[in-house]
Amino acid sequence: MSAHSISQPSLTLWAPIVAFAVIAVGILDAVSTNAGLLAGAVEINPLMAYAQETLGPWWVLPKIGLQLFVAAIVLMRPARMVFACVSLAVLVNAVVVMNNFALAGAL
Repeated sequence: MSAHSISQPSLTLWAPIVAFAVIAVGILDAVSTNAGLLAGAVEINPLMAYAQETLGPWWVLPKIGLQLFVAAIVLMRPARMVFACVSLAVLVNAVVVMNNFALAGAL
């Protein structure tokens, strides 16, 4: 098997790992966002800012709900393109998490 060909069974084995990464980084994003907000940072995502204004501390529910939805897609449709897109989103979100914790003075 070449490095470029990943069989469907291999993707199925990786799907729970990718799904876990989506959920873990999503939870860390919510935690780090709250830490940043407490330290005086401002939410720059207009959708999340709206959720924070209207839902108060419950703003994390739609955020985590979205993460669960994406994780379900990964588990139900383990395909290279899904893994590529979701993995890139997880990487970008992980950078946001690190930035949030840095703004909060936790890093």
